[in-house]
Amino acid sequence: MSLRKYLLSGATVVLAIISISIIWQLLTADYPTHSDVFFMGVEAGALTVVLLVCLSLMGFLLYHLVTIPKNKT
Repeated sequence: MSLRKYLLSGATVVLAIISISIIWQLLTADYPTHSDVFFMGVEAGALTVVLLVCLSLMGFLLYHLVTIPKNKT
């Protein structure tokens, strides 16, 4: 396996871990009904944007991982 495949695989795993932790945070957050609602909404929106970026990058990296030609040595 080439170094490029290892790097793409490692980056994909890191992005997957980040995505899982963001999803966990969004699902387990206890959103209050007092004055911090705006902050919590901004936090949830920012985490959702980061999640979408991570998922997009994962798709991009996996595409490149699949399209790397095999070296038959």
